[in-house]
Amino acid sequence: MKSYNTTEKIISMITKIYIAVLMIAVFGGQASAQLQKTFLVNNHDNPLKSFVIPSNKESHPFFVDIDHDGDLDCFSGEFTSGQPSKIYFYRNDGTMKAPLFKQVTGVNNPLGKVAANTLTLPYFVDIDGDGDYDCFIGEGTTGAIIYYKNTGTATSPKFQKQSAATNPLSMVKFLAAGIASPAFADVDGDGDYDCLVVDEEGNEHFLRNVGTAKNPVFAHVANADDPFKSIVPMNGLYNVSFQDWDRDGLMDVFVNTTYYKNIGTKAKPIFAINSSDNKPVFQSKSADQFTYTPLRWVDLHGDGNIEVFQGNSNGSFTFQTLPSIDNAVAQNAGHSVTVFPNPSKEAFVLNIPGTINTGTAVRLSDVQGKLLMTQSLTANSLKFGKELKPGAYFIQVLQNSKVVYTKKVIKE
Repeated sequence: MKSYNTTEKIISMITKIYIAVLMIAVFGGQASAQLQKTFLVNNHDNPLKSFVIPSNKESHPFFVDIDHDGDLDCFSGEFTSGQPSKIYFYRNDGTMKAPLFKQVTGVNNPLGKVAANTLTLPYFVDIDGDGDYDCFIGEGTTGAIIYYKNTGTATSPKFQKQSAATNPLSMVKFLAAGIASPAFADVDGDGDYDCLVVDEEGNEHFLRNVGTAKNPVFAHVANADDPFKSIVPMNGLYNVSFQDWDRDGLMDVFVNTTYYKNIGTKAKPIFAINSSDNKPVFQSKSADQFTYTPLRWVDLHGDGNIEVFQGNSNGSFTFQTLPSIDNAVAQNAGHSVTVFPNPSKEAFVLNIPGTINTGTAVRLSDVQGKLLMTQSLTANSLKFGKELKPGAYFIQVLQNSKVVYTKKVIKE
């Protein structure tokens, strides 16, 4: 065992040296700056490297703290080429700092009874605002999105398939061609989740939630009122994901691995391709067409550093991380800021030593990027979060609209 560990460390070291040389060769004098925003495939630290879905075909992972124990679990759909498609469950039995996934089968898989048509694309979101995660599944050939409502609790999920009458996205099958792949975000800043659907032919369908956070009602938005209409490439739109990459409080969108920055406002988003240096580069890229492997943004270690998973055509899971040179940048610039207690059953206390400058603010969001609170700071401490439901959240400190501190907090 000692010999194996030593060999693995040597291989890891050689890999890091190779990557550094490669980046210098590719980016020249700008290697250091570009490397800070370059996601590299990290097989060594991939916590799902020993898993492959049984069909050995395209995997479709999604990460969610389904049992509210403070760490992210994984569900994966699959492509089965005409056979019934299932959902597989990889429970995180580790901790917020050290993930350890275990495949769970049978009755212990809360979505173990799913058998969709050809393909399953799971997406979890608390669509009815009851404090637990519900699941929408894009399936193959029909263009439908199946809705599984969580009728259990935040710690003990139980999913029940809903009929068209109680599925708020039942109309999608009349819009989407073949395969519907959903992504959710509060696009217009009104406090509820909207939905962007892309289909097999590369069409996009924006469905704005004109209801509420507890009673969603989706309306199809087209033409000039559709904020995504202007970013559709010539070959169509595939593999969309939402992430506030520049941490300005506005949700950005990624098409495959191309970054479109939100240059609008919370209420009126405008997406434009970003040509500045502040854009991520990915070693592993999704194919532009006919694959269903969007970026899945995670923070598996609770340190504020972003990581990315993607599905793979052979049923495995690709894990990409920022190299260590970027970790110092991504970690808390405001190292003397503290949040305690964490985890907490009551409120959290944020402490910022020294003088509070004009333009200092605090932002709280959930793990899916939904903004829950923004508040200007005038004192050195702030009590927050007493009303939060159990789960994981991110607290950020901003100075002149730039994030200087990020911390993951757990409400028990």
